Parts: sequence; C-alpha cells; structure tokens
Amino acid sequence: MGWLKKNHIAAIIVWLVLAVVAVVTLPNISTLVRQQGHVILPASSESTRANRLAREMSTEKNTNSIVVVYHKDGKLNADDQQQINRKVKVLDEHRNRYNVTRITSARDGQEVANQLISKNRQTELVTVNIKDTAEFDHQAQRVKRQLKVKGLQTYVTSDDLLSDEFSNTTEKGIQKTEIIVIIFIFVVLVLVFRSVIIPLVSLLTVGIAMIVSLSLVMNLAKYANFPISDFTQVFLVIILFGVGTDYNILLYDKFKEELGKGNQYQAINVVKQSAGRTIIYSGLSVFIGFAALSFAKFSFYQSAVSCSVGVLVLLAVLLTLNYFFMAVLGRKMFWPAKNFQIQQSSKVWHFLAQRGLHHPLLYMVILAGIAATAMINTPHLLNYNSADEVPNSNSIKQGYLIAQRDFSKGKVSPTTIDIKLDHPLDNQKDLAAIDQITNTIKKNPNVKAVNSVTQPTGKPIKQLYVKDQLKTVLRGLDESQSGLTTIRSGLQDASDQIGRANIRESVKQVQELANGSQRLANANSQFNGGLNQYITGTNRYIQGTSQLTSGIGQLRVGVNPFATGIGQVTAASQQLNQQVATVNSQIQRLNQLINNQTSGSYATMSMQLSQGTGRLTSALTAINQQVPVLENGIDQLAAGGSQLDQAGSQLYAGGSTLASSSQQLGSGISQVNGGVQQLNQQLQGMAGQVSQLETGLNQAVNGLAKVQAGINQVQAYLGELKNSPAGNQLNIPRNELGNHQLVDSYNVYMSKNRHITQISVTLKDDPSSHAATQAVKQLTQDVKAQVKVTSLSKAQVAVGGQTSQIADLEKLSQSDFSRTAMIMIVGIGIALLIFTRSVLQPIVIITTLIGTYYTAIGLTAVIMRQLLHESMLTWNTPLFTFIMLIALGVDYSIFLMMRYRDEELVAPGNQVKHILQAATVIGAVVMSAIVILSGTFAALIPSGVMTLIQVAIAVIIGLIILLTVLPIIMAAYVKLTYDSAVNRGVGMKS
Repeated sequence: MGWLKKNHIAAIIVWLVLAVVAVVTLPNISTLVRQQGHVILPASSESTRANRLAREMSTEKNTNSIVVVYHKDGKLNADDQQQINRKVKVLDEHRNRYNVTRITSARDGQEVANQLISKNRQTELVTVNIKDTAEFDHQAQRVKRQLKVKGLQTYVTSDDLLSDEFSNTTEKGIQKTEIIVIIFIFVVLVLVFRSVIIPLVSLLTVGIAMIVSLSLVMNLAKYANFPISDFTQVFLVIILFGVGTDYNILLYDKFKEELGKGNQYQAINVVKQSAGRTIIYSGLSVFIGFAALSFAKFSFYQSAVSCSVGVLVLLAVLLTLNYFFMAVLGRKMFWPAKNFQIQQSSKVWHFLAQRGLHHPLLYMVILAGIAATAMINTPHLLNYNSADEVPNSNSIKQGYLIAQRDFSKGKVSPTTIDIKLDHPLDNQKDLAAIDQITNTIKKNPNVKAVNSVTQPTGKPIKQLYVKDQLKTVLRGLDESQSGLTTIRSGLQDASDQIGRANIRESVKQVQELANGSQRLANANSQFNGGLNQYITGTNRYIQGTSQLTSGIGQLRVGVNPFATGIGQVTAASQQLNQQVATVNSQIQRLNQLINNQTSGSYATMSMQLSQGTGRLTSALTAINQQVPVLENGIDQLAAGGSQLDQAGSQLYAGGSTLASSSQQLGSGISQVNGGVQQLNQQLQGMAGQVSQLETGLNQAVNGLAKVQAGINQVQAYLGELKNSPAGNQLNIPRNELGNHQLVDSYNVYMSKNRHITQISVTLKDDPSSHAATQAVKQLTQDVKAQVKVTSLSKAQVAVGGQTSQIADLEKLSQSDFSRTAMIMIVGIGIALLIFTRSVLQPIVIITTLIGTYYTAIGLTAVIMRQLLHESMLTWNTPLFTFIMLIALGVDYSIFLMMRYRDEELVAPGNQVKHILQAATVIGAVVMSAIVILSGTFAALIPSGVMTLIQVAIAVIIGLIILLTVLPIIMAAYVKLTYDSAVNRGVGMKS
C-alpha cells in the first residue's frame, strides 16, 4: 500500500478513468457551439429589444431568412429569368418538403423585381424564409440545390449562414492548430531536454487535462448554460497546452536538477516544495485572471471563464500525474540524457538584468516612455464584421460579396426600426406619423433605401399624399374657374340685352297709350252728353211737330245743339281712331318686346281693345250715315213741311240707332280703357322687376368675379401648400384605409393585431463597417426624437439588425473590457500581494504587463496594416490579447520572483546579487516557456480566422517584449528598492 502511495498509482488510475468518462460524455461540440456559442447581447440592449419586437410581430415563428444570389458575368436575359422563375415556382409548390415558409422573388411583381434585380442586370436575389432548426445550414444548402440554375452562378448567403460558416472555419482552424501545437511542443521539448520521453509525458498529462476540461466545460454548457463561444475550444487548447507545457518545463527542469542530488523520491519532495509551489501560485494567478471574466456582463467575454476551469483541472493533473511519472520513471524520463549535474542558465537574461542594475532609472524612463507612446497611439477603431473571419474563397462569403457589390452593401442585412403601441396603428394619424418618420430616415445621407407600411416599395404611393391630392383639387378648381367664367359671361350678356331693350321707354309709350285711352273715355263721355242732348232735342222735335209751323226758328235752335253734338261726336270719333291706331301700334311693339312673357293677358287685352274700337267704328259709321239723313231732314224740313212727320219718324229712328251705337261705343271705350290701364299697371310692375332683374344680374356678375378672385387666392394658397413640405404629408382618406394595396402592406410591415410596425432601412455602407455603425447610432437618436413629436410619442421604439447589434456590441464590449480589465488587474494584484508578500512588486509587475499589452497591440495594428493590409483589428482581439498577456505574463513574473525569493532564503541580505542570479537561472526556463507558448499561439495563424491570427501575433509580440523587459525592470526595481552598501557594485561588471 505504501508503494502505491509512494508512486502515486492512484493518480494514474483516477485520471485515466476521468479521461475515459470525459470522452464518453463529451457532447457534440459543433452542435453545442452553434446553439449556444453565438454572441448574445443583454436583454436591455437596443438590438435585443428590436429582435423581441420583431419576433412578436412575425406571424412566422422560429424562421430564418436566406438570400439566394444568381449571378452572371454578362447581363441576365429573358431565358435566364424564365429559368429562375420556374425554379422558384417548383420550390414554392414543395414548400413543406424544404421547410420553406415564404419566398420573395421577381415573380411577385415589377416593383419587387426592381428591388431584387441589380441595375447592371448581372445579379438577381431571391429571399427564402426557412424554419429554424438545428440543421439550418443543411436546409439552406438543400434550397440552393433546388434553385440552382444551369449557366448561372448560384450562391446562398445570410448573416446566420456566415455566422455558422465562421464556426465551421474556427472548428477547422482548431483541428489544424491542435496538430501543429502537438508537433511543435514535441520538437521543442526534445530540443530542450534532449529526451523523447519528456515530450510524451508532457503531452500525455496536458492531453488528459485538455480532454477532462473540455468535457467538463461542454457538459456545463449543455446542462447548466455555462457560457461558451466559437473560441472556447481553441483557447482551451492554447492555454492548456501552452501554460501546461510551461509548467511542465519548470517541474521537469527542477526535477532534473534535484535528481543530480539524490533519488527520484527525494527529488519529488523538493519539486513539490519549490517548483510545485511556484506552479500553484502561478496557476492561481492565471485562474483568477480568467475567473474575473465571470463578472463581465457580456456572455462572449464570460465564455473565457472556461479557461479558468481548464487551469484548475490542469493544476490538478500536473501536480499529481507528473509525480506518478517521476516516481515510476525516475531518471528514465530524461532518456537518453545522463548528465544531471549541469544547471541550465540564460546568458541573455543575465545580460538584460545587468543592464537594469547598471542604469535602473534610465531604463525605467525609456520603457515607460515607449509604453506611454504606445498607449496614446492605441488603435480605437475596431472591425466588428464577422464576415471578415470567413475566407473570401468560401461560397457563402462569395455570394455575400456579390450582393454587396451589385446592390447596396446593406441590401443583405438591412437595419430595422420596430415601433409598438397599445392600439392598432392602421389609422390616419399613426400612418401619417410612420410616413413622416420614413421620410426623415430617407433624408439621412447614409441611407440607400427605406421600406415601410406607407412606402412598401421604397417609394411613396402618390395618391395618398397631400401633394397629389391637391393636384386633383387644383385641377377641379381650374375647371370650376372655366365654368364660372362661362356663367359670368352669360349673365353679363343677359344684363346687356336687358339694358339694350330699353324697357323704360316701352313703359313710357304704354303710359302714353293709357293716357290716350283715358282721353278717349273722356271724349266718349262728352259724346254721350251730346247724344243725350240729341235725344232730348229729338224728343222735343217729336213733341213739337205740332208746333213745327209756328216754331221753325225754334227747330233750328234745337237742331244747332244736335249739329254741335254731331261735330263733337265726329271729332271724338276721329280722335278715337287715332288713339286706336296708336294703341294697336303700341300693342305690336309691346308684343315684340315681351315675346312670350305674359303673352296670354296682353293678347286678351289687345283683343278687347280691337273689339271696342270695332264697335266704336261701327257706331261712328252709323252716326255718320245718319248725320246726312238728319241734314237732309232739316233741309227737307226747311224746304217743306209736308215731309215733317216722316222726317221726325226717321229722326226718332236715327236717334234710337245713335243711342244704341253710343252704348256700344261706350262699352268698347270702357273695355279699351280698362285693358290699357291694366296693361299699364302690369308693365309698370314688370318694368320694376326687369330693373331688379338687371340689377340682380349685375350683382351676380360682380359676385362671380369676387368668387373667381377668391378661387384664385385659394389656388395660389393650395399651390404654395402643394410645393411646401406640408405637400409631402400622408393623407389617407378614411374610406381608403381598407384599400387592398394598403392591407397587403399591413400584412408585411405590421403585426397581425396592427400594434407593431417595422421600417426596413438599407444602408449605403457595409452593415458591419464603422461608418454604418455611426450612421445607425445617429439614426437611432433621430428616429426616437422624431417619434416623440408625433402621435407615436408613447410607443416602444427599438432599432435592430446587424448594424444595431454591432453598435450594441461595440458599446458593451468597450465598457465591459474596461470593467473586466480592472477586475482582472485587481484580482491578480491581490494574488501577487499574497504570493510575493510585497506591495511594490505587484505594482511593478502589473504596470509592466499593462505597458507590454499596449505596446504589443499597437505593433500588431501596424503589422496588420502594413503586411496583411487589414486596416483595423477585430473587435475581440484587444480583450483576448489583454487576458493572455496579463494571465500568462504574470506566470513568468512569478517564476522570476519566486526564484528570487528562494535565493534570498538561502543567503538573505544581498538582493541585487540574488535577482541577478535568479534571472540567470530562471531565464532558461522562461525563454523555453516563451518559445513553447509563442509557438503554440503561432499555430493559430494557419487557422485562417482573422481574430485568432491577430491575437496570435499580438501575444507573440507581447511575449517577446516580456522576454526583453522583464529581467531589466525587475532588476532595476530591486536595485532602486534595496540599494545599499552591500549591494553596490554587484552585477555592475558585464
């Protein structure tokens, strides 16, 4: 039992069992990394909130979009287009077979075709939404095979595919790295120890630590959501093989040294107390450095905590399993080497330490100046484009580059703006606000195109805008003006015709007719008076026939009134005839004037007047016929009395006829006078109405002129409004909100309940570029400011897409880098404070490491720019470089200072001598360790992953700097700190 314990048999058994268990329980690393290894931003970040709103909006849950890229060196022709359409149609018919949920292609209409076919007509895009599963990349390739068109270059690409391809590239790079690392370490260890057993033992112990650590980390990720990333495995390989080999070199070197003094068991005890203790201190410092990353908020940075798990497992393996091989193999470990008395030393570190002791202040100032210069010139612009990690020869990357070249660079990865309110957005006010935001975004000089619910094709729907609607209104007003001009002209003509008709003169003539009619009536009265006198005379004549003989003189006196009456009647008859002629003339003129107006009443009055004058004419004719008779009677009376009785009878008969005719004449005159008076009254009234009509027409003409002037003002105002910014406002009539074109747009750019809308923004620059990131930052500010002054002021607003993720990543990575670096430095500082039992030593060591980091990162940026033509470092290069250099650099500092402490313990009081001796002895180990670690990191360069290449270069440069400055600075520190009479002159000789 003692033999088992003495030879550490339990160690080999336990670790072999754990190794077997680790291999058996190791999950599928590729699948696990694809599922959990992507960069995950905090839930509070802008892009994460936007993604959450986008998922809430989408009716297609758990889907991812891919872009199929068709390209031809010449222009795509009609036949090419038909082939593409046929392929798309077949895919559409077999959606379920390929897990396709939606296809957008040129088949969807000319507007869509304009967006999916490049201007040079060499490239056409088809977007396909696929259900997101664990085999998303395989599904994408199946779709590609289905859509492949003979004679056209066919690619499939997307952000997710590029991310998966980055994982594939990293995985392949890790496989290369592992092989190179193993070969390199084996060769170096053979050269260092002149043995083939040592490399095998070292690789076996580190290999077991690697297998157990990797299985433990991956199982923690699978069952406990432990943070991992694409770089988890590669960094475990680098750290464990690099640091593990360094620790093994320290152990084996000390073991070999002690074997020259005794047997292997004694040597093991010494190794445990010295090298074992140093490794524990060093390993714990590395552990603290990586464990500090658990305080990071960024899951990607937290994934480096896996290295702390690996370091703990590594320490457990190396400090147990190595003792088994030392005990069992003893001196055979170094076969075929046989000389165990020679202690290795480093002339380089001896020389550098002497320089530090000789001019401590000078070297301190020089090195501080270099570090300060490097710090000031540290590159601040970093590359966040994950596509750069994928080689350009990759087909997915080629499709991505072709789409960027022939379309806008942001075509494949648009930025999205998600807006959510607690009520539906498909109303006039909110749609107008969305359109206002859309137009604001379009004014951004970094924006190529904008698609939204009101502008689904990237262009406004003209008929929905005030400008276009005002065009219609102005066109109607022009037509109204033309109609009003016609009406005004007609009214003016009517007014002019009424004016020319001279109604007042015609009324005046009718008045004269009425006056003549009245005079005729008066004459008739006189005639009746004369007739009465005639009848009276006749009666007297009849009564006085008996007195005829005696009263012939009286007869003549009686005849005189009759003659006078006859004269009056004759005069009246002539006057009446004249008046009748005048009346007839006036009636004819009146009929011409009034045409058809009130023609019925005037015709009646004319008829009455004509009848009256007819009767009057008949009566006058009768009277005129009777007058000669009367005169003959008088003559006969005068001539002979014999005929007196006969004449009296005739006279009586003529008087009766005359009386009858007089009655007819009076009746006719009354009718004429009544009709003329009535006509006069109506014409007087009509004259007033015509005057009013003329006035009204003139007022209407003037009113229309004012209306037209007002319309002119309205037209001028609306014209200015149309050409003003207000003309660009959306104005959807309420009855158009359900228009099928708008409903189609709602279905694409709004959620089903219409509470969420999305605006798609295509940037001019590469979505992953610094310019695009700055543009999205400004865009985010502008949109949120714009939303506050619209009806959407209470909405949730979030900007998503690749560029927004990069902006969040940049903000988070920079803040988390500073925070994590501070935690790491403090943690390591405390560990150093405990291990070294000094306050100044940790400060000097950490300051040296920080200066080394800035110098290394600056030189790396120069090398990448000048030799590899990369203008920027990748965004995670600075952090990983910092972690590696601080964590690994502290190892070598501890190696040196622990050796210094051992020397001080042997002969205390001569610190300068002891630091020089420690640097000389440990220098060989550190140089071997740095060569091993540098070679290990150099194995990352063939991986083809830009981040790994840059980290490798930076760490190698940093290790070379540490190899140079560490002995100088620590020697100078000791010189300045412990300078005394005893120390003066020690190490001054070269």
